[in-house]
Amino acid sequence: MTLLAEEEEIRVELSTKKTLTPLYLCRIINEQSPLKPTYLKSLRDTLLFDLQYSGYSTVSKTDEILEKALRHNDSQVAFNSSRWEKADVDIVLKAEAIGNKLDLYAFNVRTSTLKKFEGIPLTGDLKHDREQIHKLSAALLKTLFGIEAVTHTRILYSIQKSESHPKEPGWKAEIWECDYDGGNPRQITFEDNYSITPVLIPPHPKFGSDRYLYVNYKNGQPKIYYSSLESKTGKPLIHLRGNQLLPAISTSRNQMAFISDATGRADLFLQEVDENGKLIGKPKQLFSYPRSTQASPTFHPDGSKIAFVSDKDGTPRIYLIPTTSENNKRAIPFLLTKKNRENTCPNWSPDGTKIAYSAKTNGVRQIWIYDFSTEEEMQLTTGFGNKENPVWGPDSLHLVFNSTDPDQSELYLVNLNQPEAVKITKGPGKKHYPTWGIR
Repeated sequence: MTLLAEEEEIRVELSTKKTLTPLYLCRIINEQSPLKPTYLKSLRDTLLFDLQYSGYSTVSKTDEILEKALRHNDSQVAFNSSRWEKADVDIVLKAEAIGNKLDLYAFNVRTSTLKKFEGIPLTGDLKHDREQIHKLSAALLKTLFGIEAVTHTRILYSIQKSESHPKEPGWKAEIWECDYDGGNPRQITFEDNYSITPVLIPPHPKFGSDRYLYVNYKNGQPKIYYSSLESKTGKPLIHLRGNQLLPAISTSRNQMAFISDATGRADLFLQEVDENGKLIGKPKQLFSYPRSTQASPTFHPDGSKIAFVSDKDGTPRIYLIPTTSENNKRAIPFLLTKKNRENTCPNWSPDGTKIAYSAKTNGVRQIWIYDFSTEEEMQLTTGFGNKENPVWGPDSLHLVFNSTDPDQSELYLVNLNQPEAVKITKGPGKKHYPTWGIR
């Protein structure tokens, strides 16, 4: 029996600070379109997900009387403000498939204004058309709330599967990518080995946004590899003895942090990188401590400091350390998390205001948030089942993390304004180590 059953809900404990705008999204009206009703429903479901989990809106349940009104050809009838006020709806969305194109009408009930998004091309290829719907969602959310939505982003992660071949017992893992909502999953490494902890390199004017790092064990010890989304295998990045684990990249791409036992312990290392992605000199040991283990570095957006995990004081906790030091003196880390005795896998938000991490809480690993503006540690998730490896979306509002059930590990999406996490992956294998990037 799994700890995170299909019907079980992961609740979010962090108090909601924003009132969500109620929307009504009608079924897509078929106006002489060759696309089947079931296909149009799939597109509506994609749009529904984008709006329901935007962090700014919530979608009302389908009502047959309201559906009938929206199908009326007279806009004065379809978008009658008094009707929608009684239904407690602020924004009405009417979608029509006309031929191989989709039109969307957005009616603001409070201001009685109508905005039209027209001519969205549809091909009948669900992968392509989902991308079109995600772009439409981003444009709609930008218009309604003035936000840069995450609907056009992607997630990389590792899928671990048991190797049943008698000559090769154990586990194997490959890197996969998917849309932010779990759609369009695609395997991107074919190492036939153990590939974990992918990290998307921030977009570069020369290389775009398709480069990433990951750790692989194909040569015995874990090493950091460099690859692109269209390459099936990677190349070793750092020629340093010992194990190399948990790489992290600064926003400006000029620094890489990682963990290595090249000096005998699992220490924190820093590698300088030039504007073309070439390594500058040798990596330097940024922090080491006798009889302790360091892990999980993550950069502040300006690259001036790193949050990382160390058990130097007995149990794993999160510390901050500057990336540069004065007069060549070894920097002293600052203890950040104090409320729980075991804190792991921190991730710094893109706006620099928060760090998400996993902390053992009453025997269960939950997702917590450290808020630098209030200097408070706040529990985000509750419920059964361990949760780890939180990573922020580009908007510093959404997070994705993985459960760690012994039999099944899946990815979950959550945002700080809504009280539930939603599972976005399914199928065989244990999904873990998510990372988030921009298309």
